[in-house]
Amino acid sequence: MISGMPTSSPKRQWTRTGLLFVGHAVNDGFGGFLAPLLPILISRLDLSLALAGLLGTIRIVTNSALQPSLGHLIDRKQRPSLVVVGPLLTVAAMCLVGRAGSYGWLVVLLLVAGIGTSLFHPAAASLVTAGKPARAGFMMAFFSSGGTLGAALAPLVIVAFATAFSLERTPWLILPGFALIAAFAIPLRRYVAPRSGHTPCQETPAALPRRFFVLWGAIVLASMTTTAFSSFLAVLVAERGGSAWVGGAAISAFLIAGAVIEFLAGNLSDRYGRKGIMLGSLALATPFLLAFLRGSSTLLLPFAALAGAFTLASTPVGIVAAHECVPGRTGLVSGLVMGLAWGVGGVALTPIGWLADRYGLVSVMSFVAFLPLAASILLLFYREPARQASG
Repeated sequence: MISGMPTSSPKRQWTRTGLLFVGHAVNDGFGGFLAPLLPILISRLDLSLALAGLLGTIRIVTNSALQPSLGHLIDRKQRPSLVVVGPLLTVAAMCLVGRAGSYGWLVVLLLVAGIGTSLFHPAAASLVTAGKPARAGFMMAFFSSGGTLGAALAPLVIVAFATAFSLERTPWLILPGFALIAAFAIPLRRYVAPRSGHTPCQETPAALPRRFFVLWGAIVLASMTTTAFSSFLAVLVAERGGSAWVGGAAISAFLIAGAVIEFLAGNLSDRYGRKGIMLGSLALATPFLLAFLRGSSTLLLPFAALAGAFTLASTPVGIVAAHECVPGRTGLVSGLVMGLAWGVGGVALTPIGWLADRYGLVSVMSFVAFLPLAASILLLFYREPARQASG
């Protein structure tokens, strides 16, 4: 197991972040198996869109409910081993989804996967910004893009595997999944120093500044949009006559473009501040989300890519901005931003599915597309810490 406190040498910080990038890709990649399989599972188990949305809600809410408390634990006593335990649970659970013969078994597997993700995210994010790196935005963007890239490749991998070998053979994917975990976990040990005297942080959640909650609200609205679109993209494509391959490709285009733009957004935020980058990217997300929903079917993939780019650009920037709002509480803040905020987005999947059963998925998602614009308006009231605002 990995133990100890993170080292602060710049070279080691980048190497550690690179290994955590791989871990993030593995965890979120295998965690992304549900969305591309959703049209198949809906048909196989005769699910309504409300029940289908509830599946995503269960995994995300399980993840989000645990992350703040785990983050608080990490602030008080480092637990680097969680970056290994978490992906092990996620990989094992999600590879068994193809064998689930009932809705109840799907729920159990998604609960386990949610626990795995809740263990990984706050521990890994805390390690990324440990030592207060000079280019925290770019470093967090690099780490964040690992999860986005993994989730982007997941639809192509799982659809190709299920097509070639059948859905029932997905448990075989546990073997390469565990091999990938070993590939990042074993060398990561060298970049975590022996534990030294760590003074537990005595701050409480009550000490969080008011501006953090403004930022958190904007992140919640952005996460609701990302969660809803990434969960229902394949279903939206299917409703417009697209195949499972096109649905998987739309998810991949949405997320790959997001992974690419995260690098640029993180780098720019180090130079020009977090607020402007977040506000601008979210404001631009709405028109491209609407274009995907209402535009020509021949342009589905380009519009999905542009929508993903602007919707996801704010993700790593928001995490670093939250860390800067509350210095010394990176574990708790990571749990609130990467966990609880995304959990609210997960909760929204169930009413979105329920409304879609009654009024149509495209109509409901057209309203969801305006949430990033609302988030950008909320950010007008966010005041950055002085050192960050000055650039």
